[in-house]
Amino acid sequence: MKTIHHSLLILLSAMVIYSSCTSQKQAANTSAAVSEALTAQQYTFVARSVFPTEDSRFNPRVLLPNASNLYQLTSRYDVRVTPDSVIAYLPFFGRSYTAPTDPSKGGIKFTSTKFDYRKTQRKSNYEIEIIPKDNNEVRSLYLTITPAGFASLRVLSLNKTPISFNGEIEENK
Repeated sequence: MKTIHHSLLILLSAMVIYSSCTSQKQAANTSAAVSEALTAQQYTFVARSVFPTEDSRFNPRVLLPNASNLYQLTSRYDVRVTPDSVIAYLPFFGRSYTAPTDPSKGGIKFTSTKFDYRKTQRKSNYEIEIIPKDNNEVRSLYLTITPAGFASLRVLSLNKTPISFNGEIEENK
């Protein structure tokens, strides 16, 4: 009976050690894939949640202690980055200072072929700044990306309040 317990204990320990080793290898592979995708400018930011930043004077949630402005997204919204273009399809929640002439043009939707792209590395995270030159709505996009592929995106617009997104980085296929 003791040998069965010892055998099971050794087998269980070996399985735990093996699974932790493979998860470290997967993390290293993910980190290398993220780094390669960012260097090649071949990636897509997929938004999973949105955090609208509203002016506290107009936001009644400031008065509520446990209220949150974090919303989970159920549809696919993304920003696709390639060396020659940036294509954004994101929702917008917040204050807009000008109304769109076409109701289907709501949200943050644009394609830019003329843009500045700056990538810096701070500690283990990557920081990317994208400034579209041929878009009248969006002033800049700021991405902060972890080696595991998790990212946050902050969009600054000329006629809208800033908005932030949390999500993941996918390599373009």
